[in-house]
Amino acid sequence: MRRSKIMQLLLVTLLCGCFFAARGTGTDKREILRAAQQSYYNLPSQGFIEFQCSVIPDWMAILKEELKSEVPPDHPGLKVLNKIHFWLSWDQKGSPKLTHQSDYIPTDQKSMADLNQTISGMEETLTGFSHTISPFLFTSPFPKIDADYELNEKEDRYQLSYREGGFDIEITMRRDFGIVLMKVAGPAFTGTMKPQLTKTDLGFLVTSYEGTYQPASESSATRLSAQIDYKIVEGFQLPSKLRVDTAASGSVHKIEFQFADYQVKKR
Repeated sequence: MRRSKIMQLLLVTLLCGCFFAARGTGTDKREILRAAQQSYYNLPSQGFIEFQCSVIPDWMAILKEELKSEVPPDHPGLKVLNKIHFWLSWDQKGSPKLTHQSDYIPTDQKSMADLNQTISGMEETLTGFSHTISPFLFTSPFPKIDADYELNEKEDRYQLSYREGGFDIEITMRRDFGIVLMKVAGPAFTGTMKPQLTKTDLGFLVTSYEGTYQPASESSATRLSAQIDYKIVEGFQLPSKLRVDTAASGSVHKIEFQFADYQVKKR
C-alpha cells in the first residue's frame, strides 16, 4: 500500500445522493446553506488565531502491530522510534504545518532509508488528517453561499452538489445539517467519507469518520477509519488523541497519536 493513498484519502472532502426537484426558492436555498455553515463548531468564530502542539505516536502500539508480537520497553527499535518527534500547528485559516526532529543518527544507508520511510508515513498520515478535519474546525465543509451549487430535498435529507478543483462533490445531510455522507469524483479517483458527529452547544464536532479511496487505475480500494478525541484547551475544543486504521491490498495498519504541549494564541 502506498502511503500517498492514505494522504489522498484523508484529503478527500465530499458527499452523495440522487437528485430530486427542489422545493424552495433561491433565497430559501441560500438560507439553508447559511444555517448549515453555522451548525458546525468553528474555532475562528470563538476567537482562535493559531496553535501549536507536539504529536506523540504510540510507538509501542505501532511496533507491536507491525511485528505482531509483544514489544518490551527496552526493544532496540522502540528506543530509536522514541527519538523521533513531531509538532503540528494550525493557523486561523486551517492551514496545517508539520515539522519533525530526529535525535537518532543512522549508521548506514538502510537505517537512513528506514528512518525516512517511518517519518514520511507519520507525516503523511498527520497531514492527511489535518486537511480532512480543517474544513470542519476552521472554515466550512460547504461551498460559499454565492457559489454555483445545487441544493435539493428528499424526505428527511438535504442533498448538495457542486464542482470544485476539477472534482464533482456531493453531500448528503440530515435536516439538522449533520453530514452523513460525502463523495468526490474525479478522473483519477473517487472517494467517500462518512463522518460521525457530536453536537455541542457551539455546533457539530467530527469525532470519527470512515472513508474509501478508489483509484481509477486499480481494482481494489483503500479503506480508512479515524477516531478523534478532544479536550478543552484555553476554552477551545482541540484534538487530543487520534486513532487511524487503514486497509488496502490485504494489509492493515493501525496508528495512534497523542496531542500535547499546546500553545494557543487567541483574540
